Amino acid sequence: MTTFKQIFKYIGILLGLTVVAMILITFINRPKSLKSKPVLKELSSAERAELERTALQHLGEATTYRIVGYEDANNDSINHTTLLSFHNWLKKTYPLMAAQAKWEVINQHSLLITLQGNSKLPAALFLGHMDVVPAPDSSQWKHGPFDGKINKDTLWGRGALDDKNVVIGLMEAAERTLAKKLPLNRTLIFAFGHDEETGGKEGAAAIAKHLMSQKIPIAFIADEGFGVMKGIVPGLKNDCAIIGLSEKGFVSIKLRVEQLGGHSAWPNPENATAILSKGLNKLENYQFPAHLEPPVRGLFEQAAPYMNVGYRMLFSNLWITAPLVKMVLKGGEKTAATIRTTHVTTILKAGSKENVVPPYAEAIVNLRLFPGDRIADVLKQVETVLDDNRIKASIYSESKEATPVSASEGVGYDQIKAAIHANFEETVVVPGLVITGTDCKNYSQVTDRMYRFVPFEFSSANLSSIHGINEYMTLKQFANGVVFYMDLFQRL
Repeated sequence: MTTFKQIFKYIGILLGLTVVAMILITFINRPKSLKSKPVLKELSSAERAELERTALQHLGEATTYRIVGYEDANNDSINHTTLLSFHNWLKKTYPLMAAQAKWEVINQHSLLITLQGNSKLPAALFLGHMDVVPAPDSSQWKHGPFDGKINKDTLWGRGALDDKNVVIGLMEAAERTLAKKLPLNRTLIFAFGHDEETGGKEGAAAIAKHLMSQKIPIAFIADEGFGVMKGIVPGLKNDCAIIGLSEKGFVSIKLRVEQLGGHSAWPNPENATAILSKGLNKLENYQFPAHLEPPVRGLFEQAAPYMNVGYRMLFSNLWITAPLVKMVLKGGEKTAATIRTTHVTTILKAGSKENVVPPYAEAIVNLRLFPGDRIADVLKQVETVLDDNRIKASIYSESKEATPVSASEGVGYDQIKAAIHANFEETVVVPGLVITGTDCKNYSQVTDRMYRFVPFEFSSANLSSIHGINEYMTLKQFANGVVFYMDLFQRL
């Protein structure tokens, strides 16, 4: 009896010390200043008004160019004339950039624009893409997706958020930097691909190959990704800017069962569709392990000081609360996708006639890979879960490993973070994981520092319009993004 009392006593003491430690860590983990001194001299009221008047107009004009990426597109089926017309429009719209920067067309359609800096430091590479997804539901839009319509202070158009806003935002910032004769320390390179929406194999991949063949040193890459968002992190009232340090990989696995077919009047219960269905049921009820490793862990740890007390205690003490945090995050579709490899069956094939037992059945399972989960290991895990050698698993189509996790400090990250604090008041900046794809995946051999962030404030309505209907950008949103890029250029 004495022994049990002593055990409970020690357990109580340990629990008490744990709670005290958690409270101390929570209150030590106080917020720091979210301000950074702007390095760009504030624009005059006349300059700001001119920026707001013309920049959104230029973005509107850019959205009228129908550079649409279709899944079955290749470099020969892209609208060559439209792309070259867009190249010419860029040069006409930004005459200082046309005159002072080096312009190269890569693989017929993509653009590489180099603006030489004053130093011999490795260049800063900014990515954007000129293509957009189709708009088959254009009749449901408030204004035509390729009309470039500006109504009051809002532009409606395909590409306003993905990704002509980045292309035009960078060009506006560079042109105005030259017009104001602002110094550029580091060389700026703008790489505008033409097929990001279909994987970037002809655009971004060709640009990356060119940069490596020319041995052009790149300090870091900035690409599309998260923006400045509200309500994205539980318990955080401030706006939150997430800089993506990595993006998920992808692979599609084909599952195939072959069995004797025959007449449906006397079916074998172990037919191809039955075997495959049982396997898919096992797979759908299996979830890959959840992770709270970088970059996901950094998001919560760095956001914690700015949260209310309850969430601050939870996220400041991941050394003991990680299992609880994982459980909460696994409860939501989008949050679950940020902490583990996901999988879903997207295609099913079997049979050709209603009274014939099919001799084979196939399923395609699409997986999005958390950094560190390798394609070969994931394939083996799927086979283990199926536990049926009649179901043959193989790689179905082109796949890509998750990109390496970039450092959350140092060149590139530090300057982007400082520019956010200078231009977006009281915004918390944290690292994160991008669960969709960007052109960055084609640049892994160019540099190990890749940062995915766009300087635009997003509402839930904005986000829902990406790849959807009524994609839009407001005048203030876009102008703030241009000023951010101008400020960032001066920090490099």
